[in-house]
Amino acid sequence: MLSGGRPRVDSSVAGSAAGVSAGSAAGVSAGGAAGGSAGSAAGGAAGATVRFAARVFDGVRELVYPRRCPVCDRPVNPAGALICPECEKLLKRTEGPVCRRCGKPLRSPLSVPMHLCHDCRMHPHVYERGCAVFTYHSVAGSLFRFKYKGRQEYGAYFGRCMAEKLAEFAAGPGSRIYRESFAGMPSDGKSTAGQNMARQNMARQNSAKKISPQIPVRGSARPDFLVPVPVSEDRLRKRGYNQALILAREISRLTGIPVREDVLGRVTDTLPMKNMTPEERQNNLKRAFQSFGNDVSLNSIMLIDDIYTTGATIDACAHALSQKGAERVFFMSLAIGEDAEAGY
Repeated sequence: MLSGGRPRVDSSVAGSAAGVSAGSAAGVSAGGAAGGSAGSAAGGAAGATVRFAARVFDGVRELVYPRRCPVCDRPVNPAGALICPECEKLLKRTEGPVCRRCGKPLRSPLSVPMHLCHDCRMHPHVYERGCAVFTYHSVAGSLFRFKYKGRQEYGAYFGRCMAEKLAEFAAGPGSRIYRESFAGMPSDGKSTAGQNMARQNMARQNSAKKISPQIPVRGSARPDFLVPVPVSEDRLRKRGYNQALILAREISRLTGIPVREDVLGRVTDTLPMKNMTPEERQNNLKRAFQSFGNDVSLNSIMLIDDIYTTGATIDACAHALSQKGAERVFFMSLAIGEDAEAGY
């Protein structure tokens, strides 16, 4: 059950299970090929009935426990969507050009030395590279409610956005979709403002669909598994959930990439880092994380978190995983802080 009393039912799974169960039972009782055929028909009918009942239940649930929009926090309009279409326009996505290491938006790919943001030029990172979906200021209010006010239901929309971003990221720098999304330049060197707008409109249309299709992730940067950045036991006990895990599970559901919660843990609690300098953050996070087991060796790992600021947390996690032999460590966050020199 999600926060706010919203029960969750996976109608497709329920329908499939009922269909298979009923089909098998009918097939056995009838016997032979005819029995199998009758069983399949009976199973299909039973599955359809269960799916219909699940849709009715979803409709009733929307009336009693309406899903709230991640932006305005009112019941989503239209009902059944993940976000209000008008509200989605208020969110600022990290379209290219962006820092080639962390993914922060840049003013121009030609105005910044080495195509790196200020933080990445000043502080080398342990992770290979990463990306984010939204700029922090455009999603700050939503992120606060998602993280501290129990709005776990926001994870459905946020996770879908991250899954779509992961598909772009994994395609790699040599692909057309990567060049247009991260570098902001197509192969002919022309502006991609129109292409970016079209892609945003398509994403908004997809977010309004009640049934989420699978999102294929292919390319050189496709991770072997997703690892949510862990929180301390004390914070988990107070908050009741780890927002990074909610995001990772939704991304996994859409992409088929497994989530691993057992390979990384936070072994010491840390002080709040909102007002710390990069150096203070690094000192605060020393020995905060530990990787467990040896099965991360030679694997490509994608760390999942809600926000990226200086990269100190991601670096600490990447260091722990690298110590156990992880071959490549990437990251993806829901939101990212703006470049100090971006001119916002």
